[in-house]
Amino acid sequence: MLTPKEVAAVLAELFTDSSYGDEGHATGGAFRIARGDLSHITGRPVWHQTIIEDVADWLVDFGLILVDRDSFFVVLRHDHFDRVRSVPDRVIEQHAHPVSYGAPQDGSAGS
Repeated sequence: MLTPKEVAAVLAELFTDSSYGDEGHATGGAFRIARGDLSHITGRPVWHQTIIEDVADWLVDFGLILVDRDSFFVVLRHDHFDRVRSVPDRVIEQHAHPVSYGAPQDGSAGS
């Protein structure tokens, strides 16, 4: 059974491997892997949250992040989300509600 550090090294190797890829999909770079497939290549039958967090921490050393999508994992470059568009201030202002503190509302209609 591989340690979290060893699992991170395997995932980093898969990230840089350009020898596989489906027709029409990029080779090398971001990828997803089924939880069962990851268990198969690492010898780790169960993926507890603490192990996932340890693997994710080790992946940071490779400049990568791990996204847990329940039945599969996605491995991306650490700066992947830097390229995602931001919501502009003018749109935030259109949907803004004042922050209020106090007793919570009951959530019923008309509150």
